[in-house]
Amino acid sequence: MHRFFRSVPFYLFATVCQPAKAGAVVFDTIGLDEGNAAALLEATSQRYVDAMQKLLFEKYRGEHRAIRWELLETSLSDAKLARFEYRYIRNGISAVRVYHAMSGDPLSVLAKSLFEGPTPGSTPTSPLSDIDEWDARLATAADTGAEEAVLRDAEDEVYFAGFDAVDVRARVLLLDDSVLTPFSVPGEQGALDAEMKILQTIEQDIVSGTIPAGGSLQGFVSSMACSSCRLGMRSLSAAHGLDIRLSQFYSSLPVAEEEAAVAAGSARLRAGVLVDASSGKPLVANDVLTAARKAQIRQALSPTSMDRSFRGMLWRQRSFRLMPPRLPPVSEAPDARQSYLKNPDIGEPPPPQC
Repeated sequence: MHRFFRSVPFYLFATVCQPAKAGAVVFDTIGLDEGNAAALLEATSQRYVDAMQKLLFEKYRGEHRAIRWELLETSLSDAKLARFEYRYIRNGISAVRVYHAMSGDPLSVLAKSLFEGPTPGSTPTSPLSDIDEWDARLATAADTGAEEAVLRDAEDEVYFAGFDAVDVRARVLLLDDSVLTPFSVPGEQGALDAEMKILQTIEQDIVSGTIPAGGSLQGFVSSMACSSCRLGMRSLSAAHGLDIRLSQFYSSLPVAEEEAAVAAGSARLRAGVLVDASSGKPLVANDVLTAARKAQIRQALSPTSMDRSFRGMLWRQRSFRLMPPRLPPVSEAPDARQSYLKNPDIGEPPPPQC
């Protein structure tokens, strides 16, 4: 029976570990940005941003509406990242293999859902609308099918750079007789979680003899792991004698810890984000990583950075997050009959293959 899996980000500590005698699985959380976890996941994120940029340059060079670029930013910045390091000993020599993953559909499937077909709606539809929201939703790997998603993800390899025998991109795979069983709930495919992609790739590498069993696995994920991935880690640990430690980014500090930092004068709250009182820089690892990822995307994947135009005008003339057009007072309008500015995003049918 085939099982379809999904990956998530993760990080491993740098200590060389002896092969595990008994598999142990430990979960902990990361609050303050006190180590290099955010930097490591930021580096993993950059690999996927660069790959998406290459894909868009090759396949989608035309003009596209604002909502498509906004959905691209949201899709990439919200996707979970995982980086796992597997340390083992072979022939008396310590070695490490690093696995990288991002949750979600293969990049080509994501790009197709964003830049092909009808223009996605930017606001909820009216109850009286004749638009079928189910038909208008973004296509996913669930629509494509498991085997098709595996094929698309394999083909996406040409867009990635820097992966080798040590740094490995965890892909969507189909495995027979796997100990991993991802859960699925409405709107979520556990098979596409970043952690699950990595666990599945590690399982395949152990079974094929690429790496030995009994090693130590440690990593970071950019958000809390779901129950499906937690169970998968325990199952993989039990089957192959792995010691696993997973550090998960938590979105905020405990209230007492946050209040103590503010009371001590070392930190302050700015728009709900805990920042350093002097520099104003975010202190929570999750906030540090989120800001870094958004900067990556805007530097590499915004219409401005890719020198794209938007409906006949250069994107740099607009903000990336569109604001409603300013409507001049009647006194400023040359003709009261034309007092409202025309919004090029409203009331026009999308061009073919927008």
